[in-house]
Parts: sequence; structure tokens; C-alpha cells
Amino acid sequence: MKINKDMIELLPTLLKKLANGEGLNIGELSEQYNIPKKTLQDNIKKLQLLFPHDIKYSSSTKNWYSEQNFLSETLLSADELVTMKILENYSSKVSEKFFYSTQRLFNRFKKRASLLIFKKTRMEKIAKEDESKLAIIKNAIASKIVLKCNYNNKDRIIHPLKIVLFDGYWYLLVYDINNKTIKTFHMKSIEAIQLTKDFFKAPSIDIQNKLDGAINAYFKDKPIIHVELLVHEKVIRYFKRQPLSKYQQLFPDADPKYTKLTITVTDEMEIIPTIQQFLPYIKVLTPESLDKQIRENLENYDETELPE
Repeated sequence: MKINKDMIELLPTLLKKLANGEGLNIGELSEQYNIPKKTLQDNIKKLQLLFPHDIKYSSSTKNWYSEQNFLSETLLSADELVTMKILENYSSKVSEKFFYSTQRLFNRFKKRASLLIFKKTRMEKIAKEDESKLAIIKNAIASKIVLKCNYNNKDRIIHPLKIVLFDGYWYLLVYDINNKTIKTFHMKSIEAIQLTKDFFKAPSIDIQNKLDGAINAYFKDKPIIHVELLVHEKVIRYFKRQPLSKYQQLFPDADPKYTKLTITVTDEMEIIPTIQQFLPYIKVLTPESLDKQIRENLENYDETELPE
């Protein structure tokens, strides 16, 4: 089947979603991006050829998924991998000999790129006893089924929205009926989970846009807070290499040794761990409440006594 322009532009996004642990449902994707189901299905199968051991299909949940962050195993980006696969597919139309030559070239390049990497990342493992829980959650997300569960010793009725990975830990993004808000539940801490007979409608808010701006699991469904930081040249390179979120912006300061960093958060705890990690080379300019909290944390640390 011929790949249309919208599909070509969408493929890297789908690959990144899979690498982040998100399940891909053909029906939902077709409705969201206005692309025929058959086109989506055929092209996700082509993505699977790139990572035959990582991208899988679950017949029970009817989702494509991956259990590990496989993109970190190569120096190639999602866009580069997809471009290579498209060129490889089109090379088959030239001649069989040209196709195999192209295939060997790309395979050699991908292998060399992977061999250059030593990867040491922390990722929470999903144990065998958690698999049944995960299967229920994936089924509920795909079919939009309301769940009952116990979380932090409280009985909850939730709308499961998306499985997300923050700082190496698995979370379930949910709409909590009791509190009328979107929350992140630590996946392995969810207990007594049950499917109900009720269905829910997806919330009208742009969840993906909110997640793109989230820094960690302290993300909340609350109004955004504008944060401005002053960052020393000794550490600014870390924020340039890996922005905290897509809403991070950098501006020159009057002092050439410093750079102003602005970002939005939904809870001050989203940014506090990062600030404290880089002290004393980072300073809070606004808001005042955040600066006060950092100072209180430092004072409390000075007064902390370790047990004998």
C-alpha cells in the first residue's frame, strides 16, 4: 500500500510513542489523525520490521506496544530510522539487486551506531505478578472502561487514560472521579483493580500537550506556574542538551556567565528536585514562593540530624 504524506510525517511520532511505553490502538489513531485503519496497520507493521523483538501486538487489548525504551539503544533518531526504512522500501521498486544492497548498507549502519553505545539507564521492571494488572489496564484504556481500584489505601473509581514513564518509573494517567481531576498513579502501587461494566468518554482536554510539558510525576492537572531561573555557565549545557520540557526557553542575561531559563510547571515540586540538584549554580528569580521553598529546604537540611 502506498504511504501517504500524512502517514510519513506521523511515523516518527508513533515510533516515539511506542518507545515511551504507550499502547497504539489503530481505531483511536485513525480517528485522531484521519488516516485509514488499513494504512496505519500496514505501516506500523513496517515499523515492527525495524525492531522485531521490541514492537509487539496484543490480541487481547488490540494494541501495538513495546515494553522497553528501545530508541535509547541506537544513536539514530526516530526520524532517521523511519527515513531509512522508507528509502529501503522504495529501493525494492528499482531492482532486487539494488534492494539487497540498500538493505545491507542500512543494516551495517544501524549495527555500527548501536555498537557505539553503552547504555546504563534505570527503569522499573514490570514483574510477572504485575502482568495481569497491566493487561486489565491496557484493555480498559483501549476500550474506555471505568476501573475500580485501591490506591494509597483509598478506594477509587477512575478513567484510565494513558500509561506513562517518568524518571524510570511506570505511572497510569487517570481521571479520578472522586476528585474530578487528572492524576498520576504509580502503576505498581495500584491494588485490587477491577473492570466495571461502565464506559467513559475521553476528556476534551489535550492530554498529550499537557504531557509534553510535564517534567516528572509531580505533574498535576492544575493551572500552570511560570518559573524563571538564572543558570550559571557551568551547568547551562545540561539544559541545552536535554530540555526539561518543550516549553523551556533560554535567554541571554546581562551577565555573560549566566543564562535565564523560563519554563512552566503545574506544581512547584516538578522543578524543585532539578533546582536542588544544580545548587549553587542555579537561582530562582520567580515565583517568590518557589524561592522561599528552596531556602526552607536548605535550612531544614542543615538542621537535620542523622540517627546514631
